[in-house]
Amino acid sequence: MGEKQKNKVKVSDLFVDIYKNFNVCDQIKKMKELDKQELYLLLILCLDKHKDDDHVILNNFKEFKEEVMEIYDLQDDKEVDNEFLKNLVDLTGDKYIDTGVIVDQNDQDLGEPLTREEVRDAKINNIINSDK
Repeated sequence: MGEKQKNKVKVSDLFVDIYKNFNVCDQIKKMKELDKQELYLLLILCLDKHKDDDHVILNNFKEFKEEVMEIYDLQDDKEVDNEFLKNLVDLTGDKYIDTGVIVDQNDQDLGEPLTREEVRDAKINNIINSDK
């Protein structure tokens, strides 16, 4: 018997947009539009990929403190009753939830978060386009 096959987990365009802009500006309203499975996947991915020393990132997590604490419990091998998290463990084919299997609608990897320069450019574009 070999290692269990890991499934790719395809996420919505909204998920990808939030992930790409998580360190740029407030994403809370958009995050509330995600279904529970995608919300937990997003939180796990952002916990893994983003540094927690940025006020924008911390603000985006703040609204979902309960969910984040459940994720930390799972990662600390504590008993978790959350069915969404249990299903995600089964879906990703790992003992824990593997964010490396998350892909966009075109089966493409999501890549890394924006760099500081890319964040700066995105913020400038948001300011410029807010007048339109």
